[in-house]
Amino acid sequence: MEKSGPRTKTTVMVGLLVLALLLVSGCGASQNSSAPATGAGNESAAATQEGTQEAANTTAEGAADTQEEYARALSAQGLVNGFIGEEFYDQTIEDEESATAAVQSVLERLGGDETTKLKLLEIRPTETGTTYYTFRQQAGDVVVHGASVKLVVNKDHKAVGVVSALLPNVKLEDLDSWEISAEQAEKVVEDKCKADDNIAAVIVKDTTEQTLIALDESNGEKRRYAWVVYTNNYLEDVHAAFLAHYVSADGEYLYAIPVSEPSNAESLDGDKANFDFDKMEQATWSGTVTKYDGTTMDIEVPVLKNPDNGDVILGDGKRKILCADYADFTFNKKLSPRIEGEKGFANNELIIYNTFIKVWDFYESIGWKGPDGEGTPTLLKMDMVDQNGDPVHNAYYENRAYGFQCFSFNRDEPDGECVDIIAHEFTHCVTVTTMTANLYLNDTGSINEGMSDVLGNLVEMMTAYTEDGAWVIGENGIKPLRSMKDPHAFQQPAFTWDTYYSPAVAVGTTANDRGGAHTNSSLLNSVSYKLGQAGVPNEDQFYFWMNVALAMTPSTDYPQMAVLLPWCMEQAGFPQHVDAVKKAVEETRLTLTKAPDTPPEGSGFITMKVPKNPIVDVNEMRFLIAEPKAGEETRPILAWIGANADTLTATVPEGDYKVVLNCFDGEETTAILALTDDGWTKLSGDEQVNGKSVSVAAGKTVEIPSTGLEAK
Repeated sequence: MEKSGPRTKTTVMVGLLVLALLLVSGCGASQNSSAPATGAGNESAAATQEGTQEAANTTAEGAADTQEEYARALSAQGLVNGFIGEEFYDQTIEDEESATAAVQSVLERLGGDETTKLKLLEIRPTETGTTYYTFRQQAGDVVVHGASVKLVVNKDHKAVGVVSALLPNVKLEDLDSWEISAEQAEKVVEDKCKADDNIAAVIVKDTTEQTLIALDESNGEKRRYAWVVYTNNYLEDVHAAFLAHYVSADGEYLYAIPVSEPSNAESLDGDKANFDFDKMEQATWSGTVTKYDGTTMDIEVPVLKNPDNGDVILGDGKRKILCADYADFTFNKKLSPRIEGEKGFANNELIIYNTFIKVWDFYESIGWKGPDGEGTPTLLKMDMVDQNGDPVHNAYYENRAYGFQCFSFNRDEPDGECVDIIAHEFTHCVTVTTMTANLYLNDTGSINEGMSDVLGNLVEMMTAYTEDGAWVIGENGIKPLRSMKDPHAFQQPAFTWDTYYSPAVAVGTTANDRGGAHTNSSLLNSVSYKLGQAGVPNEDQFYFWMNVALAMTPSTDYPQMAVLLPWCMEQAGFPQHVDAVKKAVEETRLTLTKAPDTPPEGSGFITMKVPKNPIVDVNEMRFLIAEPKAGEETRPILAWIGANADTLTATVPEGDYKVVLNCFDGEETTAILALTDDGWTKLSGDEQVNGKSVSVAAGKTVEIPSTGLEAK
C-alpha cells in the first residue's frame, strides 16, 4: 500500500495493518506476566460449562512462589536495553534458523554474553512486508522474566533493526536448587489421579515440559513456573483427547484442563475458556438504552440463546465475548453470565458491551483479532465491586485468566459512553501481548499507560470523532481524566523534569505510583498530540504507533523510545513524518533521565537531602507540595525520592508553597508530617496544616531540611 500521503478512513479500515500471528512450532503463546495495567484488580478462578466450578487444587495459602520470586530477582539485577537501527547482517532472513543467526551475530553488542540463550516465541508480519521476530531469553528451559529481543526484518528479508532487553550472566547452576525433574512431576500426577479419582492415568511419554501459568491471586494476576504433564483424558463429560496437568516447581499439584493435543497454545498457557460458545444459538438484541445523562440511544448487539433452557445471554459467539458478574467470578469462583431477566439487561452494561464490540471490530479491521490478536475469548466482568459490595470506580484490563482475556467495569461510571476509555483498556492487552510482558515500573509502566491513551484516543477520533473531544481522555464520562493537549490540567508533565514529572524509583509502591506509571504517561501523549498538530493524519499515526508496539520490549524506557520513535516512523513507511516525530521527541526531552542543572523556564526546584536513617522506607515517602490559593481547590504536586538518589528534586512553578509528607505502610497512610520552622512535625487527627511557607523563584533552587525525618 502506498504510504506517501494521507489515506482515507475507508482505506485504513480495510487494511491498515495485517498482523497475522504465526506461532512457531514448539513455542507457547505470549506469556503476559504484567501487573494489572491500570491498577490493582482481582483475578478469578474459572468456571465449568454449567456455570460453576471450584478452583481446583490452586496454590496453598501462603505458599512461597519460589520461581516467580527468583525471576523477579533476576530482573531486578538489571536488564540491558539495546537498539540497532541499521542493516547489520549480510544474509537474508527466511526462517527461524536464519533469524536466530542474525540475532546471535550481534548478541554482544546488545549486552548479551556466552550465557544468553534465546528461543523464538513468535513471528508477526505486517502488510508492508516488515516482519517482527520475538525471542525470549531463557535460562535452561526457564523464562527469564522481562528479557526478550525483537528482530525487525524488511520486505526484502534483510535484518534492519534489533530492540532488546537482556540479562547478562545468567548462571544455569543457580536454577538447579528449585527444579524438580520431569519424572518427579509425572509421579506427582500419577499419585494425584490414583488418590483422588482412583484412576491409573496414562502418561503421554516424552511430552512433559515447563511453562508459565496464571494464578488466581487477591492482589492481581501472578504467574508461576510449572511442569505440564499430559495424560489420557479420563473425564467422560469433556470431549478432548488429553488432560494437561500442572505441577509447581516444588512438586505441588495445581490443576488440570482438557486439551486437544500436547504442547498447543492452550496447554502452554495453562488455561482455556470453559464456556461453550459453539453450543449457543446466535441472536440479536435491539432496543433503546438510557445513557448516564438521561438521554437515550438505539443500539443493536449480538446475544446468545441457550438451546437447553431458552436463556438469552449477553454475549457473542462470533467474537467470543461473554458478559458475566464480577463478584461471582472473582469472589465466589463461579461464572454467572448476564441473562436477560424481566427488566431486561442493565443499560450501562449494554452500552459497555456495544462500545467494546465497536473497538473489537476496529482492531479486527486492521488484522488484529481480539484483544490479544489471537482471538482468545474475552470476558467482560460487569458490576465491579470490592469485598464489601461497593463499586470500584475504575475500569481495568486484568490480564488473561483461565482462558479469557478479562476486563472489569463498574455500575456507576459511564465508561461505555467513552470509546477512548474502552479502547484504552483494550489496548493494554494489545501492548502487553506485543511486548510479551510488562514490568509496569517507572518508564515501562508509563509507556504502557501512554500507549493505551494514544491508541485509545486515535480509535475514538477515527470512529466517533467530535471536535470538542479531540485530545482529551474520557471527556464523554462524568469528567475528563487526562488531556493530551494540556497535561498540566490533570497534574501531568508535558516533558521530562517538567512540573509533576516523576523520577524512576528503586521499588514500585502505591505511594510512588510505581515510579510515575500513570503520571508520566503524558510524555507519549504529548508526542501524539504534537504529531497531530504537525499534520500527521490519524490513520498514519495509528499505523505508526502499532509498529512502535510491535518493536517494544518489556523494559523499553523513554531514552530508548527517543531513538525508536523516529526509526519506527521510517520503518512504517512515513518518511514525510520523521522530522515531526524527531521534533516532538526533542520537545518532550525523552533522553533526559537526571534532573537538569537549571530548572525549566518559569520554574524552580525544591530539593531535600535524603535522610541517612529515615523514619520509613524512602519508597514509602510521598511529598505533597501545595500552592495555596484563596478560594481554589488545592492541587498538590506529588514528589518522591528517585532510585539511588541522595536528593529529592521537585520542579514547581514560581510561587509560595506548603510542603507535607505522607508516610505509607503498603496502601495505608501511617503518618502525616508538615514542614515547619523546627523541621518536620507529625500531625495528628484532623489537625490543619499550618506549616512553613517555601518561596520559590524562577530559575532558583530552594533546599528544605530533612530534620525530623530520621529514625530515633
